Amino acid sequence: MLSISVNGQSHPIDDGQDLASLVKHHCERDSHIALVLNGEVVPRHRWEHIHLKHNDAVELFAAVAGG
Repeated sequence: MLSISVNGQSHPIDDGQDLASLVKHHCERDSHIALVLNGEVVPRHRWEHIHLKHNDAVELFAAVAGG
């Protein structure tokens, strides 16, 4: 089991987990989510191809419309 940070909080994850499955686990809908991994924005089309490593830092941002 690995440990990563998601929005500043420590979370255990299984070895080999990708970004797409992490987003599914943490967000009801992923259509308006932006993801930053270790300070770098990761485009949605790459989420399934990037596997998390011990001590990775993930920030999830939800787009909110308003005025």
